[in-house]
Amino acid sequence: MSEHVILWEYKPFANGWEDEAPDAVVWVDVAAFDQAWRLTDQYVLPGGANGQDDRYAKVGRWFAVNRHCQMIDATFDEGHACFVDGRHRFSWLRDQGVESLPLQVAPNLRDAFNARFQAKTLATVLRLSATPKTRT
Repeated sequence: MSEHVILWEYKPFANGWEDEAPDAVVWVDVAAFDQAWRLTDQYVLPGGANGQDDRYAKVGRWFAVNRHCQMIDATFDEGHACFVDGRHRFSWLRDQGVESLPLQVAPNLRDAFNARFQAKTLATVLRLSATPKTRT
């Protein structure tokens, strides 16, 4: 088994949003966030069975040859943890045993995310059974 640290890329706002405060980055405990997220209708089951088209499988193919990824966007919707973008990436990484990862959240949600889901470590370690070739 090989271990790989995922390098996360911050996603800046699109043109025209320069006056907005940038997103905060929070490191979350995957199990804690998953526990809260599973209460929503956007939850992706282990293995991606109820995911959208083949996105779950595409994430697996991506990480087979890459060790970087854009950050996942999350928020609260009526108090429930959910994703703006990245639920298939999160669920695939969750299913591989990843314990912590960073999320981009609105600046006013930083404290709430940290209070509920703060990770113990600030690294995303992906454990794979075979060493894939890395593509840059």
